[in-house]
Amino acid sequence: MSTTDDWVEKLKQTRDEIKLQLHLGSKEAEDEWDELVGEWDKFAAKAQLEKSSEEVADAARDLGLKLKSAFDRMKKT
Repeated sequence: MSTTDDWVEKLKQTRDEIKLQLHLGSKEAEDEWDELVGEWDKFAAKAQLEKSSEEVADAARDLGLKLKSAFDRMKKT
């Protein structure tokens, strides 16, 4: 194999590795999103119950912090 052929093969391998990493990253982001949606559903269900406003505020604050952190992580990737 010539040097050019080696170089082309390395580029193809790098391309394939990056494609795989992007796919895995997408799956990780999707999994995180699904988890956040689950957290939202839990919050929404709890808010419907007869809870004190303090308990609802605590749950909203916790959810807000989780969402902000997750969105920041997703934005960076």
